[in-house]
Amino acid sequence: MYFIEGWIEAATWLKEDDTPVWSGVVDLGPLIDVADEDSEQLFGLSKVYREKQGTALAASRGLPADPSVALRQALDCIHEHEKSHGSGEFGGYTHALWSELDALPPANLTGDQWHLPFTLAKSLANKFGRDRVRFVVWYNW
Repeated sequence: MYFIEGWIEAATWLKEDDTPVWSGVVDLGPLIDVADEDSEQLFGLSKVYREKQGTALAASRGLPADPSVALRQALDCIHEHEKSHGSGEFGGYTHALWSELDALPPANLTGDQWHLPFTLAKSLANKFGRDRVRFVVWYNW
């Protein structure tokens, strides 16, 4: 069983050269339970993804080059865990801007565990802009 972890980040301010500075705003771990058809459709995160049809919107993109402090801390914890216990429990790292996810018809989502994170992302986008909110996700099994 894949558990979904990650962060909703927002570029709450910009550097002088208009480069976004990302902040971790919402920890997805407590909000999203296990991989489902929606996590598969959005991010390619499920054990059966490669056996099923279609291509996920944001599969296998890796981590963003400019992670928030909160995301870096989560990744440091994963790194420490892997040093002690070996690798293989975490994977599927990927990310997507809210503008990409928001473009999907809501009817495409089958469950309701993504409803709250999407509602929060929509509120953040109203404040910061659709391209200044992103999801960074991975699995833990």
